[in-house]
Amino acid sequence: MTPKEYLDRYTYLSFPSPWGDEMISAGLYYYGSGWDSRNGVSGAGKFVHAECQAFIRALRVTHHGNANTPCGKTFYLADTDSKIEATEPFYADTITHAFDGKGSPDEIIDVLRLAMVIGRIGSPGDKDSAGAMCAAPTAKDYADRFMTLDCNAFVGNFVGGNPSAHISDYAQPQRARRSAAEVKPGDVIVTHCAAAPYEHVGLIDYFQPVGGTALVQIAEWGWFGGQEMHYNADPKPQAITTGPESKFGIGWAVQSNVRPVPSFRYIFAPPGENEPWGWS
Repeated sequence: MTPKEYLDRYTYLSFPSPWGDEMISAGLYYYGSGWDSRNGVSGAGKFVHAECQAFIRALRVTHHGNANTPCGKTFYLADTDSKIEATEPFYADTITHAFDGKGSPDEIIDVLRLAMVIGRIGSPGDKDSAGAMCAAPTAKDYADRFMTLDCNAFVGNFVGGNPSAHISDYAQPQRARRSAAEVKPGDVIVTHCAAAPYEHVGLIDYFQPVGGTALVQIAEWGWFGGQEMHYNADPKPQAITTGPESKFGIGWAVQSNVRPVPSFRYIFAPPGENEPWGWS
């Protein structure tokens, strides 16, 4: 799976309804992680955390009838009258990842399916399994309100690693690309300079050397917005050179988005080069 194909799984997220054969569309749009800032708004994560707690209460009542006792690290749903099979496993970590802005596409899909079954998604005035008012009328509305992503999660999930890994974990000198001929789709790009260290991480989707430059397309999740915010549809020419910190190899110069200083996008081999990438 290419970085662009994996990006599409987020931006064009879709899944079969747990109530029938309809395909549900709920493409991701928003940015952020943790329980504080979302989409650059300080404190917005608190509303996501509150919904996560309401979701867990309704899930517990649906699962075993008691909102105060856990479902377990791995759990199953039975007798819900939905199309979810009683043998399908669900995982507690899935819920944490999805609400925390670290979910893989399949983790987010599972949370949306569960939200429909336990009543967190429903018609205005409907109540969930725990007796609380539902949070959103559609899966798309629910995703827009509570499902976000950040750059670490996008890259970490793509390479099958830790979606919360620090950006510096990808910037390892032993994995630095030293020549344009070494660069491959799926390589990791780290935006870094001394004044704005480990600012951002993304993925090479296309890289075609042309003399001292290269035509480049990258996939990333650095802010909120549609596909156009996360992927440049037309390859952009970049002057490829060794960066200011030579131990990190080659890349191209950029302007920092954090501080008004020049920065650099270094290129690294991914932590594991086992293809195909794109962990579900």
